[in-house]
Formats: sequence, C-alpha cells, structure tokens
Amino acid sequence: MSVQILESIILILTLLIVANIVSHYFVSIPPSLIQIAAGVLAALFMHVQISVDTEWFMLAFIAPILFNDGNRFPKRELWKLKGPILGNAVILVIISTVVGGIIVKYLIPTLPWSVAFTLVAVLSPTDPIAVQSIAKKAHIPDKLMHLISGESLINDASGLICFKYGVAATVTGAFSLKGATLDFFYISIMGALAGAVMIWIFNGIRLYLINQGVDDSILHAIIQIIIPFIVYYIAEDIFDVSGVVAVVVAGIMNVSSSRTVSAFSPEIRLVTSRTWDLVVYVLNGIVFVLLGIEIPFAMAKLVHNDNINTFGAIGLSMIIWIMLVAIRFMWSYVYTTFAKNGDSKFVLFSKQRFDYCLMSGISGVRGAVTMVGVLSIPLTISGGAAFPSRTLVLFIASTVIIFSLLGATILIPLMTKNSAPVAYRGNSFIDDNVSIDDEAEDTEVVDTQIELDQYQANKLVLEKTIEKLKDENEEEENIVYSTVIAEYLYSLHNLGIQSNYPSPISKKRVKNKKDAELWDICFNCELEAIEELYNHEEISEDSYNAAIKKIAKYKKEIVRRRYSQSIEFFINYFKKTYRGIKKTIRRSFIKREEVIQFDQDAMKISIAGAESALAKLHELDQSKHGGVADNLVYVFQRHYEDRLDLLQGRHKHRSPEFNSERINIEIQALSYQRAFVQDLLEQGKISKSTANELRQNINYSEEVINVDID
Repeated sequence: MSVQILESIILILTLLIVANIVSHYFVSIPPSLIQIAAGVLAALFMHVQISVDTEWFMLAFIAPILFNDGNRFPKRELWKLKGPILGNAVILVIISTVVGGIIVKYLIPTLPWSVAFTLVAVLSPTDPIAVQSIAKKAHIPDKLMHLISGESLINDASGLICFKYGVAATVTGAFSLKGATLDFFYISIMGALAGAVMIWIFNGIRLYLINQGVDDSILHAIIQIIIPFIVYYIAEDIFDVSGVVAVVVAGIMNVSSSRTVSAFSPEIRLVTSRTWDLVVYVLNGIVFVLLGIEIPFAMAKLVHNDNINTFGAIGLSMIIWIMLVAIRFMWSYVYTTFAKNGDSKFVLFSKQRFDYCLMSGISGVRGAVTMVGVLSIPLTISGGAAFPSRTLVLFIASTVIIFSLLGATILIPLMTKNSAPVAYRGNSFIDDNVSIDDEAEDTEVVDTQIELDQYQANKLVLEKTIEKLKDENEEEENIVYSTVIAEYLYSLHNLGIQSNYPSPISKKRVKNKKDAELWDICFNCELEAIEELYNHEEISEDSYNAAIKKIAKYKKEIVRRRYSQSIEFFINYFKKTYRGIKKTIRRSFIKREEVIQFDQDAMKISIAGAESALAKLHELDQSKHGGVADNLVYVFQRHYEDRLDLLQGRHKHRSPEFNSERINIEIQALSYQRAFVQDLLEQGKISKSTANELRQNINYSEEVINVDID
C-alpha cells in the first residue's frame, strides 16, 4: 500500500511538472486547464485511477491553502469594503445556495434536495488569483479587485460550512433548519476563537525564539507550514468546531502577515514566503491534476448511475455556471444601486454600473477550494449505500470550474479591450532576477592578510553605505532618503549587540546607557508638552491623566529591569494582548462622541510631544550631542519625524510615488553594499567565504523588497 501511495505521488508530481512546462509555451491558456488536461490524458492512455481518502483530503489541502490566503489578506486596503465583502461572502453565498439549489433541483428532478444544495454550496468559494493576473493588463477597477480578494477568503469559509451541512444532511438523512442555524453560528464563532487563541500561542513562540536569537530561517519556515495543519486538526477533531474558520482567522492574525513586522530577518521572511509559494503551487496543481484524472471515470459512470449522457451533463454545467453568474450579477446590481443612491437621486439603470456588475459576475472564478470540497464528498452514506449522484456532482462541479476559468479568460479581456496571460493560486508570473550566487566566484584576490571578520566587515559596509546615501542627500530635505538612512542606522545601531538583543531600538528594550539617557530626555520633553496642553485646557483631564501614566510607565521600564529576558518577553507579550483586548472591549461600551474626543486629545498629545522632543534633539545635534553618539541622535530624530508623518497624514505609505522612490533608493543602496563588499575582497580585507555570506544577506534583502512589491 505504501509503495502504491509513493507511486501515485510521483506520478501526480510528474504530471504537474509536465503540465506547467507546457503552460509556459501557451501563456494564453490558464495553467489550471493544462493541468486538468494532463490528468485526463493520464487517465485515458495510462489508465491511471487514484482513490482519495476523503477524511484527510480537507486537512491536507484546505488548511494550508486557506491559511496562506488569510496570511496574505490585504487587511488595511480592504477594510473600507467590509460591507460589500461580508455581503458577497455571507449573504450572497446563502442566497446562491438556496436559490441555486432550487433551480438545480428543477433542472435535475432525480437529484435529492440535499445534494442539490450541496452542489451549489461547494461552487460558492471563488478564486481571485486568476482575475488578479488579468487585472494587471485588463484595467479591472481597483475597487472590484479588492472586493473579489476580500470576499474570496471569507466565502471559502461560509461556502464550505454550507457544503458541510449539505453533505451531513445527505449522509444522515436528517436536517433541521433551526438546529443548523444555531450550529452554524456556534461552530463559526468558536472556530474563530479557537483559531485566534492557537495563532496567538504560535506567534508568541516564534517571537520568543527570535528574542532568544533563534533565527534559523528553515526552522521558522517549517513552523509556519505546520501551523495550519495543527490549527485545523485541533479545531475539527478536539473542539468539534469549524476548522475552516479557524485556519482563516489564524492566517489573518499570523504575525508574519504584517509587512511592518521587523522582528524577522530578511532571510526568514524570504525563505518563509518562497516556501509557501512552493507549497501552494504544488497543492493547487495536485488538485487540478486529480480533477483531470477523475473526469473520464465520471463521464463513464454518468449514463450507468444517473441516466444522463455526457453532452447533457455538459449542458447542465453551462446552465448552472450562467445561473451563478446571473445571481452574482443581480446581487451586485441591487447592492450597488441602493448603496450608491441612499442619499442622492435614485438611478435605477446605469450603463457603467451594469458593466461593473457584469464584470463582477464573470469574475467569480471557481478554483482549487471548490475542487477540494467536491473531491472530499464521501463515497457512502449511513447504511453503506452509495452517496446519491456523487459522480454527477463531481462532473458538474468540475465542468463549472472549467467554464468559469474560460469565461474569465475570454470575456474579461473582451469587456476591457485588453488581454493578459492568466495565473492562478500557486501560479504567478514573478520575475526573479536575483541570483544568490550572482557575484563572480573566480574574483582575483590580492594576497594580503585577512583583517576583518564577518561582523566587522558588515559594520564597515553599512557605515560606508550610510555615508554614501548622506552624500547624495546633501541638503537633507529629501524625506525618502532620510527614511532609508534611518533604516540603515537602525541596523547599524543593533548590529553589535544582536546576539543579546535582536530587536530594534524601542521604549521596551533599552540597549545601553546612551539609549536610556536619550529616552529620558525625550520623555521629559513630552511631559512638558502635555502639561502645556492641559494648562491651556486643550485636552481633557482624563486624556491628561492617561498620557502622564503612560509616559511614567515607559520611564519606569527604562530605568529598571526586574526580570530575566525570557520572563520579561512573556510579561510584555501578555500585557500587549491584554491591552488590545481591553481597548476593544472598552471602546464598545463608550459613547462614540467620547471615543472621538479621546482620540483627538491623543492626537494632540502625540503631535505636541513629538515636536517638543524633536526640538530638543535638534538642540543636542547643534551642541555636539552632549556626548551622545551622532547616529543615535539621528535615529531618534527619525523616530519622532516618522511619528509626526504618521499623525499628520504624511506616513511613509502615503503615496505610490513615495513607495516607488523609496524602493529605488533601497535597491540602489544594496548595489552600493555589493560594490563595497567587492572592494573589501579585492583589497584582501575579507575572505571569500565572508564576502559570499555578505552577498547572500544583500540578496536576501533585495528579494524581500521584491516579495513586498508582489
């Protein structure tokens, strides 16, 4: 048996490799369709037949795919669309399941009601990756793309839960609407809670490992990969709640899903990201190859089991796909009609809105999640009888997936009068131009004594790069240059003490006496600014007391360390979690006006404090720093300048132009580092192995920039 499993895995992976090689020569054809064709050919000519164990299929495929989607979920960008996203992901799924189930039952009278609803429910999850690749050249509206991306994550969960109830009703022969509704909310809410708690534990473990200097990129990548399997298994088999919801929530809350997290090194972020790309690529491909293998056998069994010929089943699939597009179109049109005209003149018909909603309907591409769901349908029901019309459901679902892929590939470019190659979840057109060994290995080296180890060489390279960037920013007026320089100074400041304190400079972690002195000076300035605001009655007493208490706590943490590093880490981790929960709960019970007033006061306090601290830092800068290191003063200045940028709406993520210029400067700075490394090697100041290590770190950093752009 084990040999057969191994042979099956090798065969499927071989078919996947061949299919993806072929797809590079036919870029206009979706890779998923070529993978399906590879499976069909293997079944027809090699007589390949693979039995799928439905009990582990959801765990092996759904858990990692949904976790990865949640991990890459663009939260901030999509928060504005939370209304239509939830509408499409929950209400539209329920409407589609009910209305579509009735229509499917009418089209196929011999199909049991529960099976009809099961079929439509499993067709609810959408795959946005195909549409995203088309959007790059087809000019699909950004709002529509954000909507598709957001709903796909949530409707994966809601659609699979509805699918689970349909399967359960078919297997047991019993269904209670009241019981199913209550159970739906219970397993969803408790599943979300279970996922949140488990990812909180995993986040703490990973951050603690980083805090202790355990920064092995392979180790962190492995931890990331096993998280969704553990979360799904515990949620489903131990707590008996929705594992789908649990892994989605875990993915969203995963600490690595935030690109602002600086705790993880570029190497960890790069290796983890690329490992996930590989995992999802393989899993997605396997699903479609299996789909292709199943189709010929499903076609052969259709006439015998369901008295429907192949062309009839294909016709039904086309009608069902059109039905799903129509339901999605009508829902989108009604929603946008009332949402846009609530307070303005009511316009029933708009050509622009019609085109937008039609594109939204066609963009509802079905993909891997649908296929995983339909392949997980059990072979038998209670009593040992065969699952009713399982072959027909599998065939229709498979064909609807194909029609949705072809529809998006053909119709969207026609509607936008553009065309583009198509990528799907796990298949992307990313140009990886960076080679880890892009430097010449046969460089002629001057035969002199080696002077610098890796730490010393790294420090020297950073210092030279900072000096070069400062020379290019002579007038110190370019905020983009200042931001990049500050990032390098952070790295330089923490380089010498990385083994003891791997995290960057912060109020929570004082590196040395000079850090403490500067923080104390800055906090005193902030206190003076708060006192002045309060004396002029510009802030409330509650806001004043909260700000004073907060700064007093920071000052206390700076001058005193009561615990070991490990204990301090966990205390801070629990405190941060507690404060976050407390803030969320407190705000839910406070009047909106009070919350707005408190936020406005906090804004005034933060701005005034930052301005006061900056004035003092500039004074220190002019007076030779009072013995404080030049770079350290610069770092603190950038800290407060960034705070002002954020508070006054000039944050570093404020415009695409800023981001584009920052990326260009960062890439240019990396080229300077490469040149400096080469100079040190040619001068004989570093060994070849040290040069390769430094180059590898530079390449990791450049790859992380590319990953963030993607």
